Amino acid sequence: VNNQNPGNLGILVMGNYDRQPLTVAQQRALDRFVSASMRRYGVGPRNLHTHQELAPTACPGRSLQAFMVQARSNGTFA
Repeated sequence: VNNQNPGNLGILVMGNYDRQPLTVAQQRALDRFVSASMRRYGVGPRNLHTHQELAPTACPGRSLQAFMVQARSNGTFA
């Protein structure tokens, strides 16, 4: 994200999440990785953002965006 990258960890999830949902395996892997990274680097849920929350883009796609919003709001990432 232009002018937003210093001090950030970018995570790539391959796929077109406007056209496909995340699999259960992807959800679990993303949950484990993001949660572990947040603990390791001391990042709180309020500082966890998707690409489209920082810049005008369709990334990460509807289904991945919905997963991230839900996981962040229900405390999955902690």
